[in-house]
Amino acid sequence: AERERVAGAVQKQYTTDPAILVSASTRLQGSVAAIGRIRTEAAQTRDQKITTLTRLPDVALTTAIATDIVDMTQPEWDQVASTLDSALRSFYAQGIRAEQLDAVKADAVKALPSGWTDRQKRAGTEIVKQNLDANVKVDQLATNLAQQDARNAVTPVQVQVTAGEAIVRTDEVVNKLEVEKLRALGLANEGADWRGAIGLLLWAALIAGVLALFIERYATEAWLDDRKMILVVVSLLVLTAAGRTLVPTHTVAVYYAPFAAIAMMLTVLVGGRTALATQIAGALHVGIMSSQVELVAYVLVPALLGMAAVHRATTAREFAVGAVAVATGAAGVIIAFVLVGRAEDPLGVAQLLGGALVSGLGSGLLAFAGMAILGHVFRIPTVFELRELSDPNHPLLRQLLLRTPGTYHHSLLVGNLAERAAEVIGADPLVARVGAYYHDIGKMRNPTAFIENQTGGNPHDELDPLVSAGIVAAHIKDGLALADRYHLPAQIREMIPGHHGTSVVKYFFQLAQQRGQAPDERSFRYPGPRPRSKEAGIVMLADGTEASVRSLSEKNPETIRSMVERIIDERVADGQLDECDLTFRDVQKTKDAFCELLLGVYHERIPYPEDRITRIKPAASG
Repeated sequence: AERERVAGAVQKQYTTDPAILVSASTRLQGSVAAIGRIRTEAAQTRDQKITTLTRLPDVALTTAIATDIVDMTQPEWDQVASTLDSALRSFYAQGIRAEQLDAVKADAVKALPSGWTDRQKRAGTEIVKQNLDANVKVDQLATNLAQQDARNAVTPVQVQVTAGEAIVRTDEVVNKLEVEKLRALGLANEGADWRGAIGLLLWAALIAGVLALFIERYATEAWLDDRKMILVVVSLLVLTAAGRTLVPTHTVAVYYAPFAAIAMMLTVLVGGRTALATQIAGALHVGIMSSQVELVAYVLVPALLGMAAVHRATTAREFAVGAVAVATGAAGVIIAFVLVGRAEDPLGVAQLLGGALVSGLGSGLLAFAGMAILGHVFRIPTVFELRELSDPNHPLLRQLLLRTPGTYHHSLLVGNLAERAAEVIGADPLVARVGAYYHDIGKMRNPTAFIENQTGGNPHDELDPLVSAGIVAAHIKDGLALADRYHLPAQIREMIPGHHGTSVVKYFFQLAQQRGQAPDERSFRYPGPRPRSKEAGIVMLADGTEASVRSLSEKNPETIRSMVERIIDERVADGQLDECDLTFRDVQKTKDAFCELLLGVYHERIPYPEDRITRIKPAASG
C-alpha cells in the first residue's frame, strides 16, 4: 500500500510536442495570407469580401470579425499580419496543457499591442485563439518509470501475525495496518467492481466476435479445423492472461514478456492471417488494460517482424532470425517512444532495452518449442514432420514405388506442379508437395486397375462401366484407410478425397453413354468431399492436368496450354473449387505455372543422326 501511495504521489511527467507549434504557425500564416489577398481583391465588393472571409477553410470567422477585417485600413492590417505569428509563438513557448487551454484562449488579447484599435484586437484575438492547442502532454513512459523508481525506493515493512491473534474485533474502527493484514490473509471483502467487470466482459466479447468473424471470412481453412481453432482460443487466452497479470502491477516486467512467441508459433501451425488477427486481438486487450499506446505497439510491432521471419520456416535457423527480428522491433518501439517522449532516464531506458532483448530471445525459443509440442498435442503437422513425410524412404512412399511405379512417378510430377503453383499464389508449397505425394496411395490396393500401372491387358475391358467406375473410385476409401493406419496429418489426408472431389469418373460415364446405356451421373461421381484448402485445390488441378497432358499424342506449347486450360476450366465449372479459398487470379497463376513446368518436362528433343549413333555404339561397347 505504501508503495502504491508514493507511486500515486509522483507528479506526472510532461513533454512538449514541437509539431503542434509548427502546424499552428503554418495554418495561421496561410490564413493571414489568404485574408490579405481577399482584402485587396479589386473585383469584389465589400459585402462579397466579407462573405468570402467567412468561408475560409482554416479559420472560422464570424460576419462581425470579417467586417472588422475588411474595414481596417491597410496600415492597420499590416500591423495585424506582421504581429500574429509572434503572438502565437509566445503562448506556445510558455507551454499549454489541455486543462489550461480555455484560460490561455481567454487571455489571448493580452499578447497583442495595447495601442491597437478595437477592431484590430477583436480580429487578431480571434485568429490567434483558433490556432491555439495543447502542446504539453503527459509522458506516460517517463511517468511510469518515475512511479516505478518511487515504488522501488520504499523499504518493505513486514508485520508478523501469530496464530489465533485477533486482528480486529466487532464494532472497532479498522485502521490502515489492520486493513493490510486482512488483505494479506485474503480476508478483506471490499466489494466487487461490477461496472468494470461488465465493461471488460463486453470488451472481451467484442474482440472475440471480431476475431471469429475475421477467421471465418479470411482464414476458412483454420475455421473449419477444430484443432486449429482450439489452439487459437488457447493462445489468445494465454496472451490475455499474460497481459492481465503483468500490465497492472509490473511496469518494467511487461517489456520482458515474450508476447511475440504466440504469433510466431501460430504463423507456422495455423497460418499468417489467423496469427495476425490473434495478435492484434491480444494487443488491443493489453491496450484497454494499460491505456498506453506504446504497450499496444510493443505487443504488436515486434510480433509482425517475427511472423515475417518464420513464415515458411523449415529450419531452426529461421526461428533464430525471428528472435533477432523481434528483439530489434521491440528495441525500435522503445527508442521511438523514448525520443517522442524525450525521456531522460538512461538507466530506465537501458532496463527497457534489456527487456527487448530478453523478449526477442524468449519469443524465438518459446515459438520453436511451442511449435513442436503443441503441434504434436493438437496433431497439426510441423514443417519438420512434413519434411519427414517427403523423404522417399518413408514406408508408404517405398511401397508406392515398388507396388505402383507408374502412380509413384505420376505423384512426383503432381508434387512438382503443386509446389510451383503454391509458390506463385502464396499457399504452402511444402504441404502441397507432400499432399501430392500421398494423394493416390489408395491405388496400391488394386494397382492394375489404373492405366499407369498396366503392363499387359486392361481388366476394365471385360467389365461394365459402372463397375469399373466403382473400382476406380474405391482408391479414395482405400487411401483414407492407409492414411489412418500411418497417422498422416489431416492436411495431407485431405488431399486423398479432395484431389477428385465430387467430380465424375468421366471416361467410364462416357463409355456407358456410348454403349447406349442411360447412366445416372450421380452413380459415377467420386464420394468427395471437395477440397477446402488452397493446397488441396492445387493438388486437384495438378492431378487432372498432369494425367491429361501425359495422354497427349503430340506435346507442344499449343496443345499443352490448351489441355491445361480445358482441364482447369472444367473443374471450376463443375464447382469443385467452390469450398476452397482459390480466387480467379490464383487459378490463372496456377495455369501459367503448370504450363511453364510442363513445357520444361515435355520439351522437344533433338533427334540424333543415324550415322552418329552408329559411331557411338562401338565406343560404348568397348
